[in-house]
Amino acid sequence: MIKAANALWLGGAMLFSLPSLSQEVQDSTLDGSFAAMDGFQDFGFESEIPVVLTAARLKQSQLDAPASVTVIEADTIMALGFKDVEEIFRLVPGMVVGYHSGFGEKAPSVAYHGTNAAEHRRLQVLIDGRSVFKPGLARVEWSDIPLAVEDIARIEVIRGPNSAAYGANSYLGIINILTKHPSDEKASTIKVRSGNRGVDDTYVNISSNFGGSDVRWTVGRKNKDGFVLSDGSDNRDFVHSMYTNLRTFTPLGSSASIDFQVGYKRGENGQRPLLDDYLLYLTDEDIDAEDQFASVKLNMEYSSNNFAHINLYSQRFIRRQEWQACLLQPIADFLGEPYYCGTMDKNLDETKTELEYQHTTVWNDQLRTVMGARARLDELNSETYSDGYASNENYSAFANVEYKLSDNWVSNLGGMYETDDLNGDNFSPRIALNHHLTDSQTIRLIYSEAIRSPDIYEMSGQSVYTLRDTVVDGLPSDDWVFPVGQATGELSDERIYSHEISYFALLHEWNAQLDLKLFYDRLTGLITQALDLEDPLTNEVSLIHQGAEGTAKWDVNDKHSLRLTLAYLDTKDKGNYTSDLDADQLIERQKLTRRQSGLSADKSGSLLWVGQLAPKWKMAAAYYHLENWNPYGSDVSFRRLDFNTQYDWTLQSGQTVMLQATVQHRIDDDYLLYSRNNYEDDTHFYITAQVKY
Repeated sequence: MIKAANALWLGGAMLFSLPSLSQEVQDSTLDGSFAAMDGFQDFGFESEIPVVLTAARLKQSQLDAPASVTVIEADTIMALGFKDVEEIFRLVPGMVVGYHSGFGEKAPSVAYHGTNAAEHRRLQVLIDGRSVFKPGLARVEWSDIPLAVEDIARIEVIRGPNSAAYGANSYLGIINILTKHPSDEKASTIKVRSGNRGVDDTYVNISSNFGGSDVRWTVGRKNKDGFVLSDGSDNRDFVHSMYTNLRTFTPLGSSASIDFQVGYKRGENGQRPLLDDYLLYLTDEDIDAEDQFASVKLNMEYSSNNFAHINLYSQRFIRRQEWQACLLQPIADFLGEPYYCGTMDKNLDETKTELEYQHTTVWNDQLRTVMGARARLDELNSETYSDGYASNENYSAFANVEYKLSDNWVSNLGGMYETDDLNGDNFSPRIALNHHLTDSQTIRLIYSEAIRSPDIYEMSGQSVYTLRDTVVDGLPSDDWVFPVGQATGELSDERIYSHEISYFALLHEWNAQLDLKLFYDRLTGLITQALDLEDPLTNEVSLIHQGAEGTAKWDVNDKHSLRLTLAYLDTKDKGNYTSDLDADQLIERQKLTRRQSGLSADKSGSLLWVGQLAPKWKMAAAYYHLENWNPYGSDVSFRRLDFNTQYDWTLQSGQTVMLQATVQHRIDDDYLLYSRNNYEDDTHFYITAQVKY
C-alpha cells in the first residue's frame, strides 16, 4: 500500500521535470479558466446559454447536459453575504443543511434527498475536481476544509446520481466547487468580519504574476462560538481555525500548462462530552483537526480537437482528540471493574491519494467523447476505529459519449467500471436523451445507476474505547479496554436506480430561466444502523424516492433579479428484511429507517431577491423553508429570513472599499433538526469590511 502511494507521488515529481517555463504571452484559451474546459477550447455556444462542466466531464450547454444542474455564481454568494460554505446549499432545490446531534454548529451536514441525518455520506463533494470526501469514515468535514467562501468562482450541483462520471459515492449527487483562477485578476484583498456568536474572521488574498506564473495566495482565520442552547447552557460547538491556500497557473509553451494547488487548515473544534453517562471527564474532549492537500494538474493540447489532463493529488486529515477521564463508580461496580482513571482518545489519520488521466476528443460536429482512468489509495490509521492501519486500493475507467442525432436530439451515453480491494468490481451506467423543443428549451429523459461502496470503517473497522496510562487507587495499572463493536465485512454496495424527466428553458422574452425535474429513484441495500458498530451493519433497507423540484430565475431588469426554488420529496420504505424479525422488531427497524432518512424535508424551498438600490448600494433578501425534516417523525420546520446590505465605493487612490451587514433571523420556534440543538437567540448578525487594491 505504501509503495502505491510513493508511486503516485513519483508521478507528481515527473510532472515537475518537464521543460523550462515559457515567458511568452499565451493565448487566452490556455488560461485554464471555466470558459475553456481543460483550458483549451470553446465549442461555439451562444454566450447567453449557460454551460456546465460537471455533468459528463465535458463542457456542455445546459440544454445538452445529461443531468439537472444547479449553478450558483460568485456574485450570488457575495450578494447574500455567506460566510460558511455549507450555508450556500440552502439555495439548491431538494438540498438540506443540518447539524449533528451532540455536535452543534461545528459539524454541519449537507444532504440531497436525505438518507442520513448525521455525517451524510452519499453525496460526492469536489473542489476543482479534487474529492474532499474523507476515505476512512466516509463523510465531508465541512468546517475543516481549507477553503474560503471568497475564493469560490462558481458551484455546480448535479442533482442526481453520477457514478457514471465520478465513481462510487457519487450516489445521490455531486457538488463541484470551482475556485477563482489565478489568471482572473491581479489584486490584493483584505477582509474582516465580526458578529455575535463569537464570529471573528480575517481573509487576506494576493493575486499576481511571478516569474511567468499566475499566483493566487489566500491566508485567513475563522472563529465562531456556535450557539447557546435554549436552557442557557454552552453547546461547546466553537470553531477556532486558521487556513491557507496557494494556487498557481504556469503556461508551458503554446500547448500545455500546469495548475498547482496546496492548502492547509488547522483548528480546534469544541466538543460536548458524549460519554458522560459512563465517564467522569477531567479535561475537555475537544478536537484538534488538521487538513492538508497538494495537487498538480498538467493540461495538454495534442491538436485543436484533442486535449487531455493528468491530475495527481493527495490529501491528509488528522484528528487529535484526547482527554482525561475516570470510569464512573456505578459503571465500574456494574462491570465488576476497579475505579479506573486515565487517558482516552479518538485519534485518526486519513489519507487519500489519486492519479487520473482524462482525454477529450472532438470527432466532428456531431460527436464528442471523454474517457480516462484513475487509481486511488485510501488509508486510515486509528487504534479506535481500525485497530491500527487499514487501506483500500481502487482502480477505475470511465467514458462518456455525446452524439447529436439531429438538430433537435442529443444523446449522452456513459459509464464507469471500478474495482477495489474491499468491494470488488462494479459498473455504473447512465443514458440520457435530450429533445430540443426550441433553440432554448429542452426535455431530458435520463436513466442512471450508481453505487455507494462501504468505506474502510464499515467493512473492516472496529469501535473500541481504551483508557491508557491508567491509575487504580493511585497506582499504575494495565489499560482498560471496552470494545463496542467490530465490522463483519459482510456488506455489499448500496445501489440506486434513478429515473428522471426534466425540463430546462431560457425564456428570452421574460429574461428568465426555468429548471423542472420529476424523479423516481429506487434505493437498495442501504446501511442504516448507527456507525458505532454496536449493532452489526446490514444492507437490509430499501427506499423509494419520488417527487418534483425546480428553480425559476427572473431578471426583472438590469438592477433586480428573483430566484425561486421548490421541492417535494415522498419517501417510502420498501425494505426486504433478510433477518428473522418478529412484528415488534420489524416496527423498530422501520422506525430506524425513518430516522436515517431524517436529513430531508417533505417540502422545501427558497426565495431570493437581489437588487441594486442606488449606484453604490446593493441589497439582498432570502427566505428558506423546510417542512417535516426531523428524523424522529415529528413535524419540525425550519424557516429563516436573511438580509444583506452592501455599500461599495472607490477611493481617490484607486482602492475599492466594501461594507456589508448581514442578518439571519429564525421565524419559527423549532429546534435545529435535533431537540438538543435549540437556539437561545433567533437572530444571527455580522458585519464585513473589505479593501481591494
